[in-house]
Amino acid sequence: MRALAYDALMAPLGWAGLNAARRHLVEGLSGKVLEVGAGTGLALPAYPDTVSSVTAVDVDLEALVRARARRSGVALLQADAQALPFTDGSFDAVVSSLVFCCVDAPATALAEVMRVLRPGGELRLLEHVRAPHRAIATAQDLLTPAWRRLSGGCRLNRDTFRLVETAGFRILKREQRLGGVGEFIFARRP
Repeated sequence: MRALAYDALMAPLGWAGLNAARRHLVEGLSGKVLEVGAGTGLALPAYPDTVSSVTAVDVDLEALVRARARRSGVALLQADAQALPFTDGSFDAVVSSLVFCCVDAPATALAEVMRVLRPGGELRLLEHVRAPHRAIATAQDLLTPAWRRLSGGCRLNRDTFRLVETAGFRILKREQRLGGVGEFIFARRP
């Protein structure tokens, strides 16, 4: 039931631009791609034909069942971003959309992403993040404890960009949207 509710909540956001953002996130990718936190698979239809394989992981088995209908040929696996069940250097790219706000140990998850990426592999994130404007950031700080309980762990005020930098990725592009509360982060494994 959670997966169905998630899809219902995401539908209007998709129409308002989130679907286009997901397409932008994956455009131009090629090779073997891992999607971390695939949820119900809302990004799966956007992958270009240049991608030779997509493996999608999520902790929620119910969500993965719904994801199966979104794109054929995707390997779906129940797994945690903090302990990815793949060998070192398995993927050419790792993609994640609206996930790192919910991961309990994001530094651990980013270390896992670094491990499973081949050298030179690309990390692409679409996240909502801590606002650069003090008033909005303060509101996020105040709302996060209640929102975290209601949303299953989402933190409105996480500084994901700094986490990616600290993890050792080389930033290729940072594109802030919605007054800085949403952003694309494209990075490369050294």
